[in-house]
Amino acid sequence: MNNKCYIKVAALLAFLAFSACRGPEIIFTGEDEQKGDVTTNDIAGFYLLNEGNMGSNKATLDYYDYTTATYTRNVYAAANPNVPMELGDVGNDLQLYGSRLYAVINCSNKVEVMDARTGRRLGQIDIPNCRYIRFCGQYGYVTSYAGPVEVKPDYEQIGYVARFDTASLQVLDRCLVGFQPDELEVLNGKLYVANSGGYMVPNYENTLSVIDLASFTEERRIEVALNLHRVRADRYGQLWVTSRGDYYGTPSRLYCVDAATGNIEEEYDLAVSSLDIIGDSLFFCATEWSYLEMRDVVTYGILDIRTHRLLSRTLITDGTEQEIRKPYGIRVNPITREIFITDAKDYVTPGTLYCFSPNGILLWSVRTGDIPAHIAFCPAGFFVQPTDTTTPSDVPSPFISRVYEYCPAPGQFINVLPSYEAGDDAESMRRKAEEAIGGNRRGTISLGSWGGYVTFGFDHMVPNIAGEYDLLVLGNTFLASGSASERPAGSAEPGIVMVSYDANGNGLPDDEWYELAGSEYYNPETIHDYTFTYFRADTTHRNPYHSQPYFPQWIEADSITFCGSRLPDNYEDTSGDGSYYLLYSYDYGYADNYPNTGEKAQLKIDWAVRSDGTPVMLPGIHFVKVYTALHQYCGRIGETSTEVLGAIDLHMSK
Repeated sequence: MNNKCYIKVAALLAFLAFSACRGPEIIFTGEDEQKGDVTTNDIAGFYLLNEGNMGSNKATLDYYDYTTATYTRNVYAAANPNVPMELGDVGNDLQLYGSRLYAVINCSNKVEVMDARTGRRLGQIDIPNCRYIRFCGQYGYVTSYAGPVEVKPDYEQIGYVARFDTASLQVLDRCLVGFQPDELEVLNGKLYVANSGGYMVPNYENTLSVIDLASFTEERRIEVALNLHRVRADRYGQLWVTSRGDYYGTPSRLYCVDAATGNIEEEYDLAVSSLDIIGDSLFFCATEWSYLEMRDVVTYGILDIRTHRLLSRTLITDGTEQEIRKPYGIRVNPITREIFITDAKDYVTPGTLYCFSPNGILLWSVRTGDIPAHIAFCPAGFFVQPTDTTTPSDVPSPFISRVYEYCPAPGQFINVLPSYEAGDDAESMRRKAEEAIGGNRRGTISLGSWGGYVTFGFDHMVPNIAGEYDLLVLGNTFLASGSASERPAGSAEPGIVMVSYDANGNGLPDDEWYELAGSEYYNPETIHDYTFTYFRADTTHRNPYHSQPYFPQWIEADSITFCGSRLPDNYEDTSGDGSYYLLYSYDYGYADNYPNTGEKAQLKIDWAVRSDGTPVMLPGIHFVKVYTALHQYCGRIGETSTEVLGAIDLHMSK
């Protein structure tokens, strides 16, 4: 597997070159869970935006209702059952303004606008590579990286702030700022924009742009520090600005800037990934990555913004911080002073939201979507009305109904996706794989290196309709921005797809298997009788990002042997030093080979061939096996491995 599945910090995000994409027509159903106690105050509840891993089209929206103590997942899809492709790819910011909720969906190049009382969609604002949003009067302001996601020290496309009308949702004007602008803040008729230059490694930006709102022009720049990220104003006319540093010798820092003079009043040796200001208290948390130490450093604390004193280096007093793997976001309820901390965990599986009392005692926690990040509190009187889209149990589902076997090869995400726990055996891991990709859950399982596989089935026959695409196996491939159409490249990790028709009618995948002959089936470089054995004691081809055992721990034998077809290598080391690779997509016929939205990700049962390569005409299929088809290692990004997020009968999904 490459590191497309493990996004640590913004610096690593910048290293991933991909084009904006949105997922297939999939609708989530809201899930309710009772958490905490019923309370009545000026805050009725809050929305939580889950970012979702880049390229996976898994941004989701949850809602917590204080009046019923109910946490509801995936409320956007439930409230908008007729909106295709849901929220989109990477939810980067969430703000409530008036009665509308605005979600900035970075890689889908849009701001999604909803009625905050119902969660129903009102429209969208198209802004390329959009990042953060703020409001003043009748206007909204959104930062935009403007150009493609591409790491270049001499990046040419400067960023801008877009101004739109909140009534018409039309973009009215743009103001150019620095490269890759991130958070922005409104204070005393000015707009302050943190320029990061995050794509220009190692030539980061180090300035705040100051925009006059009346003329909507940039007045000046304030030099602060490398790779700026957050900027927040307080009631004393101060700006609290965070720097990510360069992840090497220049660490992350927090700065207090006098907005009137532009002077840096204070510099703090503190890493701050997320912060919230309530009264005179600045609450913060951080997960800071260092390439020198090759590890994350977690930080919590409270700072007095009036006296500039650090009050505490902790927020949690009951030991619960040991359970939080990657603190990602923080918000404090302005009424109850409850502290909410989101945990992104491994960035590719569902996270956790923790609710603490003001004195740091855990009150409750709940499972969220992938990479929970942004919270917007709703005043009293707000509520959501998710639409019941439950499918009757006697109606066939277009999604996977059962996983029959999960047998991955060793890899950097094995024992993690899904998570292995002591005592798990093949059956319990099969269930975990089914829980991840069964139905319409769209979790992620890794198949590891070459040969690792998963076998699953549907609760009906997927028909073979001549001339039409029949099946889609969901992966998490994205294409690099600017990738040539004749040879698209990005993060393709193709998996060969095998299908089976339940000829004996026993409901088990024990009939003959047929390979879907993709574009490389007849390539002379494809090896059709390839066999490889992996050994438990083998420690080669590991990387510093993942330290858990790579060999499947529930397998008792000391070796595993796989047989099948091996496709030709598809990688290119574009950096020349092993630090950046492109993985080229094959033309058609494989899982995790193209973004899910593209036609070339779809499969035809007509392509089925017997073991000797002769075509076979099947009426349809009941079972599918997917296995990693490449056997290659790509430097720091590790082995190539196919990921599976689910599968869809395309005829039923229509």
